[in-house]
Amino acid sequence: MKKKTHSWLRNLTLLLMATVLLLLTGCEAILNLDFPWEEPAGVPTKTPVLPTPTATKFPTPIKVDQTPTPTVEPRETRLVLWLPPEFDPNADNDAARLLKARLERFARNNRIELDVRLKNPSGSSNTIESLIATNGAAPDNLPAVTIMRRQELETAHTRGLVYSNDELAALAGSMDWYSFARESVSFEGQSYGLGLLGDPMVLTYQNKSELIPENNWFDLHLNFGRFGFAADDSQGRFLLLLYLAAGGETRDAQNHLILQEEPLTQALQVLKDLMNTRHLSNAVLEMQTPSQVWQGFANRSLDTAAMPASVVLKALVSAESGYPEPAFTQPEFTLTESWAMALTNPSQGQQALGLKLMSDLTEPAFLADWSEALAYIPARPTALGAWTNLSLKPALEKIMNVARLYPKDETINSLGPILRNATLMIVRDDASVEEALEATLEGLK
Repeated sequence: MKKKTHSWLRNLTLLLMATVLLLLTGCEAILNLDFPWEEPAGVPTKTPVLPTPTATKFPTPIKVDQTPTPTVEPRETRLVLWLPPEFDPNADNDAARLLKARLERFARNNRIELDVRLKNPSGSSNTIESLIATNGAAPDNLPAVTIMRRQELETAHTRGLVYSNDELAALAGSMDWYSFARESVSFEGQSYGLGLLGDPMVLTYQNKSELIPENNWFDLHLNFGRFGFAADDSQGRFLLLLYLAAGGETRDAQNHLILQEEPLTQALQVLKDLMNTRHLSNAVLEMQTPSQVWQGFANRSLDTAAMPASVVLKALVSAESGYPEPAFTQPEFTLTESWAMALTNPSQGQQALGLKLMSDLTEPAFLADWSEALAYIPARPTALGAWTNLSLKPALEKIMNVARLYPKDETINSLGPILRNATLMIVRDDASVEEALEATLEGLK
């Protein structure tokens, strides 16, 4: 009996152990079972702490200037100036020294090299031909400013060799210019330069004479003593002066050369009246140039004489002596030569620098001193007003207010020989006015 009891207990114990093992195995299986609704835990990580959201700050946009930056032009360092030989700054006279000092001062103040060249107004290498050649072959050597006679300026304008701009127009539009100076630079209503100097035809007499000559060219035969002029002048300028003073024209509406009968008759009658009253010196037949007329006046063989003012003024600034003190009448009409300055370089930088030089050379105080030493009349009334020659200045001021420009060179060169022949017919051959008139009009055909 006891033996059976031990056996039963042992079996029960084995059963219990098996049950416990089974339960342990089942639990482990359950723990290892993957359910579809569960996510695998994976490797544990630290949960990040997110920053508190704040308003995003954007940088303030910088305003960009949309205006295009202007191109900086290089500074002009050189200027070329062309002058007629008579204005040579290296000559040995007071006018040259004044000009040279002024040009050196301008170059120094503007920190430039100033290259001065002399150009003859005539000949194969004249101013116009030189401008054309330089334009084509060496444009960098073109002058910024050229001083030239009115006739040359007109040709240069026709060939497109001179330039105008608003600043030049403003300078030329100033009130301080004689009318001849305005006219000398104006083409088609636009200014192509600045007037500089003039040289009018004047009637000179001896200042100490008690008998003052008439101001009217048509009353020369009423004056005291002997009258002289260049009767053998190839350009016939004195008879041309008389013809234009009488209201004559040299060109018709079609630009053809003309001589009008009535004013030409009046002009020829002046010569005939001088012959009839024996006021004309026989020496005029040998006179071809103004300097010969001056010599007749200087040696007192002429009491009155017609010549350019510069011939008289040059004697005053020279070492010449012994001549009678001259004086001028104040006619209501005369003709004058004219010089002007023009822009002759297309570069805007050169034109700006050239305008500064033109303004500097026409400054009234300098122009007064230079023109008086040079023996030409300044184109500005304020400059003439500053002259130191108090005896001739009043007459010159009135003369320049009425002075007109000579006709074009081509007109003078065509009419000159005809007018010279008419002059000599009356003065040398004692022809009548009618005979000289007929021959002159016939010679024009």
